[in-house]
Amino acid sequence: MSANGLNSEKPDQGASPATPSWMRRQSVVVLVVDMVESVRLMQTHEAATVARWASALRHVNAELLPQFHGGLVKSLGDGLMARFDRVRDAAAAASAIHAHFDSDNLGMPEDARIRVRAGINLAQAFSDGTDLYGAGVNLAARLAALGGPGETIASAAARDDLTPGLDAACEDLGDCYLKHIEEPVRAFRIGQAGPRPTIFPMPEAASPVQPVIAVIPFSFCGGSAEQSAIGELVADSVIAQLSGNANLRVVSRLSTTAFRDRAVDLPQVCRHLGATYVVSGSYAAAGANLVINVELASARNFEVVWGRRLTGAVADLLQPQSALINEMVQGIAQQLFETEARCAVTQPLPTLASYSLLLGSIVRMHRSGRIEFDRTREMLEHLVERHQRIAAPRAWLAMWYVLRTTRGWSNDRVREAASALGMTRRALESDPFDSLALAVEGFVYCHLLKDLDLARRRCDAAIGVNPNQALGWLYKGVIHAFSGEGTAATEAASRALALSPIDPQRYYFESLAATAAIAARDYERAQTLAQASIRLNRTHSSTWRMLTVALVHQDKMVEARAAMKQLLALEPDLTVAAYRARMPNGELTTGREWAQMMAKAGLPPG
Repeated sequence: MSANGLNSEKPDQGASPATPSWMRRQSVVVLVVDMVESVRLMQTHEAATVARWASALRHVNAELLPQFHGGLVKSLGDGLMARFDRVRDAAAAASAIHAHFDSDNLGMPEDARIRVRAGINLAQAFSDGTDLYGAGVNLAARLAALGGPGETIASAAARDDLTPGLDAACEDLGDCYLKHIEEPVRAFRIGQAGPRPTIFPMPEAASPVQPVIAVIPFSFCGGSAEQSAIGELVADSVIAQLSGNANLRVVSRLSTTAFRDRAVDLPQVCRHLGATYVVSGSYAAAGANLVINVELASARNFEVVWGRRLTGAVADLLQPQSALINEMVQGIAQQLFETEARCAVTQPLPTLASYSLLLGSIVRMHRSGRIEFDRTREMLEHLVERHQRIAAPRAWLAMWYVLRTTRGWSNDRVREAASALGMTRRALESDPFDSLALAVEGFVYCHLLKDLDLARRRCDAAIGVNPNQALGWLYKGVIHAFSGEGTAATEAASRALALSPIDPQRYYFESLAATAAIAARDYERAQTLAQASIRLNRTHSSTWRMLTVALVHQDKMVEARAAMKQLLALEPDLTVAAYRARMPNGELTTGREWAQMMAKAGLPPG
């Protein structure tokens, strides 16, 4: 049932002079019941659906509503609205309506089963003696739309009139954003979750901030007996590569080996291993040749979100850098990050797992335009509030403040630096040895405060705590580059690239590695890295700057001017003077030289 037939006006504080005398305002409990997938049911089983719904409506009106002291307000073809004096009566009626359809569905094919969802609100509504009107009525319909099949969702006002465990089981879903309602609404699930719940309660503060990946040994589908162990080798190799990404948690092979040679039951795997994603597959070998089928499935809906068929040589799997494994891992990681990024911007914040918010924030803050970039701040602040004792959300929020300045969206470096350092210091209060917070703090001192010495010490501290902290090595490389220490810069940047082959910020690593290559005067490599970065993200102006410098140094002036044109489209107010004022190395030899190269390509002096 659509809420279009309900009044969507904002709540009044009382009847206005224009309100007719026969229209009364009163406190009422509104129950809205909505048939799930009504359009599909009407298209595929029209006559049967209409007959069953009409029969159910007669039963509800004649038997159930009187039993629970309620009255029918109206029927809208694929839904109904009822009114009650007490919330517990409305909750009991909703439960009885769900039970009626559960019974009616027995023996029916799955695609013909009628399921309903319900919304309950205690509201001040206008009544003409027959119908109900007002924003509180509309809210009940919106709450119903929030539920899954077989679920009842109630407002906080309705929940407060229930005794949990006596009147109903109540589950807090947090503040939820509803269609056409500006402010978030606190919602509660009344009763058990349905067979396909659409939202989940807010995780506890100790919930993970990384998705959990389980890689099941691949099934052997054909080949010689000695090739039956290839599935273990593939799983081990995928686990090793995925484990290198700090944003993921990978289940140990000692745990996943229990599912070897079993038909993969995704719900069972996820339940036993606590996995949010499962990688599985099969392979067949014919002599020296190999065919691998791989799938990535999500625990969110137990559906395959990515799959690929790969072919190669058996010998390739034994190489330190296996082309087959690299292609497989790149595909898995890219799809995982893209899936979480989409979820983070299409679903209400409280309905998301923390890892969705975190991965979505990391991806969106690097790839997005101004509006979506600002949205990532909201997501990260929500994570900070949810996980007070975990350092990572605050570290990434500090990164957000730096990126806002480096992308030219803030000119108040002092304010941004104070906000960013506030985040990193709180993160380090929670965990003094958090390598990500230490690395990001080094980035703050470098780009916002132009203190390269202190920035270097912070990055060294990050690497000292965790030698595999890729961002620590990356920022250390940039600091060396700004200081004109080309060899050290490229060594640190290369280490960062090696440590983060599947990072959602890959373009960012390649962009800063191009800066290091320029400092080492390896302009051809700088061009290659910058162009690879641009293929992944064309909106990062720093990459266009470094590409321009690399091209001018190679005397490729036509290409350099084209790159400058792209740069000025992103930063129309950029000038030589503005660049030198902004950059940490603006008054150093490297900064003066790079500005001169960009001037040759057409950057205005300012």
